[in-house]
Amino acid sequence: MRSTEARPAQTTPWKPLVAGGLALGWLVLAQQRYRLGIAWEDSYHHWLRAAQFARTGLLLDPLTGSSNGWLPLYDLLAGCVLALVGWHNLDALMLLSALLTLATGALLARQWGLVSGALFLFNPVTVLTGSLPVAEPLSTLLVVAALAGAQKGHSKRTALFWSGAVLCDRGVWPIAVLAILWQWLTGPRARERVLQVGPLLALGLGLWLTRADSNRTALWAAVDQQQLPGAWERLEALWTYSWRPLLLPTLLAVAGYWHRANPRIALLSLGYLVVIAALVSRGDLTGSNRYYLVLVALLAILASGLSGFTRLLAVPATVMLVVFTQHYLTLWPQWVVLNRPSELAGRWLARTGKPGTLLTDSPVVVYWSGYPPERVYGSQKRDGLMENTEFVAAVIDERYTRLYPLLVRYPELLHGGVPPGWQMVYDAADWTVRYGAKPVRVYRVL
Repeated sequence: MRSTEARPAQTTPWKPLVAGGLALGWLVLAQQRYRLGIAWEDSYHHWLRAAQFARTGLLLDPLTGSSNGWLPLYDLLAGCVLALVGWHNLDALMLLSALLTLATGALLARQWGLVSGALFLFNPVTVLTGSLPVAEPLSTLLVVAALAGAQKGHSKRTALFWSGAVLCDRGVWPIAVLAILWQWLTGPRARERVLQVGPLLALGLGLWLTRADSNRTALWAAVDQQQLPGAWERLEALWTYSWRPLLLPTLLAVAGYWHRANPRIALLSLGYLVVIAALVSRGDLTGSNRYYLVLVALLAILASGLSGFTRLLAVPATVMLVVFTQHYLTLWPQWVVLNRPSELAGRWLARTGKPGTLLTDSPVVVYWSGYPPERVYGSQKRDGLMENTEFVAAVIDERYTRLYPLLVRYPELLHGGVPPGWQMVYDAADWTVRYGAKPVRVYRVL
């Protein structure tokens, strides 16, 4: 006879299936961004520092001979990756960032629920920034890991993650300082307060490492925002590019806080947003969407407080974020194409057989030229030409005279002239120059 004993009902593992679907969906969007290319020089510049470390063991920017104002942790990790897969493998660094971003989404989903993971992964900021070779994917993962450790009461682990975050990206310093102060004031045990000394020492080390280049970010912001002379104009521009990716997560974060107050995360989110707005209004920061990656993670944590029917609001919100992502992906080529003159100049140099040494201030030129980092230097590194300099790839743009000393030493470059002993061999006079791209000319040193 067939047994009539009741068998336990089999439960469908829907959470792992949903989590896998979210990860797959984000990878599809990231692949779209990957096919469109890289929009900003910073990604190429981080690659250059990492390639220098992979080839020589020195973690310095070949173009400036200094740290370039960047902290070491991400470039050390990227350099180790390039040492394994090849120093010119930019795709590997994009994959590294994508995996770090997926790890952040997985940690958010595990610690604060699938809603948090979905709101983070499908935000346009995450899609556009999460697979770029920049420091923010790693620093955001470390910040989220520190917050998860604090929630679980792992004091040592939390202090370690905060220390790593502040040695990865200066953008997380306001969050780290607020978190350390919160732990110092609210920590129930003296031992937890003592552990905060570690992140503070790491912060001091970060300040010391970037002391010589602390004003470089402000110089770049001043150049990029010349057409925005006032604080109001800068904030208006910031709002124009920020409201789509941030408005929905902010509303859900407020609703989540209303249902389940989380004053610590609310303090970190609000404090960070105030600092970003203040720096942009002063002209010390450009307001790039990269700076919002960690903020999106914090807002996703706050949104985890949603419960009951209001939790279902995360579904249409995620769909709307994907729609916004598609909008930004259509804009992305307009930013990527501005690198064309530097890319064309680099490709021309790649066909020369790369003799001698290259002088240039453009990391995009260096990447596409294939020159190894040890045979490249910038005009900020030396007062004059090195003896074995074969080519000079000059960015001919009057806006950058404060950043590229080459344009000050040879002012005739800005007016179509050729310095004595030089010969112009290539002019990347691309149509994109009319829309803001920086023209590049290549000279041979005779």
